Amino acid sequence: MLTGDRATGRGRRLTALALAGLVFAAAAGTPRPAHAASDDPQVRLRAEISLAHDVARGDGVTVAVLASGVDPRVRPRSGVLRQGTDLVHLPHPQRIEGTLLATLIGGDRSVPGLPALAPGVGILPVRIFPEKGDHGEDDWRENTNSCEVITRGIRYAVDHGAGVVLVGDACSDGTSRDMEAALERARRRNVVVVAPNEPIGYGDPPPMPASLPGVIGVGTLAKDGTRWPKYSLKSSVTMVSAPGTATTAVGPDGRSGWTFWGSQPATAWVAATAALVRSKFPRLTPSQVAQAIAVSAHHPEGGYNADVGFGVVNPVQALSAAKDFERRPVAPTATGVGDDAHFGGRQGTIDAARHDPALLAGLGGLVLVSAGALAAAALRLRAARRDAEAVQAYPWISAT
Repeated sequence: MLTGDRATGRGRRLTALALAGLVFAAAAGTPRPAHAASDDPQVRLRAEISLAHDVARGDGVTVAVLASGVDPRVRPRSGVLRQGTDLVHLPHPQRIEGTLLATLIGGDRSVPGLPALAPGVGILPVRIFPEKGDHGEDDWRENTNSCEVITRGIRYAVDHGAGVVLVGDACSDGTSRDMEAALERARRRNVVVVAPNEPIGYGDPPPMPASLPGVIGVGTLAKDGTRWPKYSLKSSVTMVSAPGTATTAVGPDGRSGWTFWGSQPATAWVAATAALVRSKFPRLTPSQVAQAIAVSAHHPEGGYNADVGFGVVNPVQALSAAKDFERRPVAPTATGVGDDAHFGGRQGTIDAARHDPALLAGLGGLVLVSAGALAAAALRLRAARRDAEAVQAYPWISAT
C-alpha cells in the first residue's frame, strides 16, 4: 500500500492519507538505505535479490503494474516504459502509487544508484484506481465496481504482452466469475498474476483476485518478520510473504526519496521474483513459477501457516528451484488432471497448517491436481484436518 491507511466504503478499498503518508526526503541525491535491525527481513531480501541478479535480471519480461498509473517520464533501468491504458478516466492523475511500484521493480535511469528489484524488465502501466485527492475520486469510488475494473485491467495486461501482472488493489464488490475467466485467460497465455492478501473492511471478506485460483497471494510482513495485521490477513489466501516495511523508490516528480510501505511493496517483491524466474526460465508455466517461489521460501516452523503462507520469498533460491522444475516435466496425476489445473488460494481462514519444508523441497514431481485428489492424498498421509484445509487451498501441490 501507499504510506498511510486504507479506509473502505461499501466494500470498496479507498486510499487515505496518500500524500500525508508519503515521505519525501528533503535532501537531494540518492538516498542511503534506511537503518534496519539485523532481523529485518528486508535486509536479508535485499542481499538475496542482489545475488539473484547474477543469474537473472528480468530481461525480456514485461511487468504490468495495475495501480494508479505510472508517470510517463519514468525510464526503467534496462527495459522500457510501454504505453499502457487508463481505465479510470479522471483528469489530472497524480500517479503516485503506480510510479513508486514501477520504479521499485524496474528502477529509473535518472537515479542510477537506486537499486531495482528486477532491473531488466519493461513496465506496462494500467491505471485501475485513482489516488486519494485525484479530481473526481470520491464520486468514482462511489459509482464504480472496482472488481470489474481490476478484471478489465488483467485482461488488458494479458492481451498486451505482460509476462507478470502485479495487481495493486483488492476488491470484494463483485462476483468472481468474470475475474476467474480473466485469470484463466492469463494462465492459458502463460502469464503470472500476483496480488496482495490485504484487508478490505466490513468483516474482511476474502480479497479478490488474491483469493481466486491461479493467483499468487502475498502476505505483508512487519519489520520483525511477523504478519503485519494492518496490511495482511491471516488466511490460506497467502501463498508467500514479503516485507512491507518502508521502501524507497522514485516518485512522479522524478526524484528519489519517496518512501512507501504496506502491501504494495510486499507484492512488488514477489512480482519481481516471478519476473526473474520468467526471464531465466521462460518455458515454465505460471503454476511452476508459483511452485518454485513456494518451495524455495524461508519456511516458518512447520512449513506453512496462515500468517505467512509458505514463508518469506527468496529470489535466489526461487531461481534454483525453477531450474529443477525446468529439468523435469510435470508428471500426470492419477486423476488425469495435468498442467492446466488451477492453483492458488481459495478463500477461508485457517488457524495453522503444517507442511514439511523438506518434503516440499524434495518432492520429485510437484504436480497439479484437483482439490479432491489432494484431499485423498492428505488422508493417505494421515494429515491433520487443518493441514488438509491448507492443502486444499493450494491444489497445485501434490504429495505424490
